[in-house]
Amino acid sequence: MQKLTSFLSFMLLFLGFFFYFINQNSHNHPANAEKAHLNHEVVEIPEGYRIPSVKTTVTQDLSGTWLLKVETNDFKFTPEKVGENSPSYNEGHAHLYINGEKINRLYGQYYNLGTLKSGINEIKVTLHSNNHGALVYKAKAIEDTTIVEVPSETMKNGTLN
Repeated sequence: MQKLTSFLSFMLLFLGFFFYFINQNSHNHPANAEKAHLNHEVVEIPEGYRIPSVKTTVTQDLSGTWLLKVETNDFKFTPEKVGENSPSYNEGHAHLYINGEKINRLYGQYYNLGTLKSGINEIKVTLHSNNHGALVYKAKAIEDTTIVEVPSETMKNGTLN
């Protein structure tokens, strides 16, 4: 009987820690929360403000990884202000998506993407207000998308390996 009580106590403790830690993982969202995460509230830029823009380029560096360059106009990265309650129109941060999955926030011009999977990769960067709202002007998101085609391992330099 004592072994059974010890085992049940251990299992309860284990399950308690297990559920605690999996709920701490920021990538573990229920389906509806994930949709809300991808679709932040929008911040409509009012008339009279400069309309920011973003342009992305992706190049392969000498080490074989991929480098994202983010160029903005009329927008300043302000990581120290992220989380403010009031919207901002010409400052904030960006969100990086690869093939539709949010990868990270961006607080500057460069980001190392690491290796990309073989085939077509869609790299999208969206601009966001300090309050995390997605910046839009006349219902159009302030974003840019770059398509990167990565050859498979069997096809490098135009020849089959």
